[in-house]
Amino acid sequence: MEENKVRTTVDDLITQAEQQYVEFLKSGKYKDLLLSMSNLNCYSLNNHLLILSQMPTATCVNGMKVWNYNHRNIIKGEKAIKIIAPLKEIRKEDVLDEDGNVVETKEIEINGFKVAYVFDISQTEGRELYEFKCDENLAIENFDVIKDAIERVPRGYEISYGQVQDGCDGYCDFTNKKIVIREGMPLNQTLTTLIHEVGHALAEERVRSNFKGLTPKEQSNIREIEAESIALVVSNRLGLQTTDFNLGYIAKFSDGDLNKFKANLDVVRSVSYQILSSVEPALQTHLKEKVATTENTSENTTKDCPKTSENEEVKQTIEESETKPKTRKKSAKTKEKDEVEKC
Repeated sequence: MEENKVRTTVDDLITQAEQQYVEFLKSGKYKDLLLSMSNLNCYSLNNHLLILSQMPTATCVNGMKVWNYNHRNIIKGEKAIKIIAPLKEIRKEDVLDEDGNVVETKEIEINGFKVAYVFDISQTEGRELYEFKCDENLAIENFDVIKDAIERVPRGYEISYGQVQDGCDGYCDFTNKKIVIREGMPLNQTLTTLIHEVGHALAEERVRSNFKGLTPKEQSNIREIEAESIALVVSNRLGLQTTDFNLGYIAKFSDGDLNKFKANLDVVRSVSYQILSSVEPALQTHLKEKVATTENTSENTTKDCPKTSENEEVKQTIEESETKPKTRKKSAKTKEKDEVEKC
């Protein structure tokens, strides 16, 4: 599978990911990085960067075994995307006595990393897969389902809706574990604000060693960038409007700040994934239930035909006895959807 004469190592890929990270942020493509994170946030930040550097249009990435399991094959001639994967090996080692005789054989676990190969869905062909898709209309139509799923994520926080001072759309109180969202906003704005404040709460639970040496103002700015970034990633996945997100402060970072912020960007990735892991299953389940309810209602409506008047019934009976039409067996055809796998 290795096409280059010089073998690619894990260290090579780490260097490539670091270069890609700096390039994205220094060239003003931080928002593009977040938008792509909506589809690739199940991968580590380094692997996310590696995937984008080799295939910027990637949307759904898996290894060959996973694609084959889902009845899809790699298209001939497609080049694999190189990422970093954990390595775990069990090796046997002989224990010798003073005379050099084997007295025992121990199993030793070796942990490390290796170069792995993955492919985007565009590089495969085969059975159609299920892909999560949501737009703003669908999100608004199922507002309560999405809102409830987001509210369930931060444990121990009280979330309420009411008046908020200082013209803010919402705030997160870390000390008292309270989140307040301004009441009366448009539904899409309510969702993006809720995601932002929940993002604050979840990010604050992460290790904050990278805040050492920063002033309170710098820490506050970092927190806002994190929360706004999380809101952008999740909102984009849900099809909500993302043009108004304010990420301008990131452009003022120096090279040293960029390196410090990499740990925060990994927080953005993991928190976004945590929120979406609650929202997507809840929304999918709700939509399936709506489809099932609609189908059942349609069947019941078909069965419960309106009664004709008594004279019409008599007339219909006479006509049927005279013409003696052939009876036809009606079979209700149920259209079964092909089983698909989640991408």
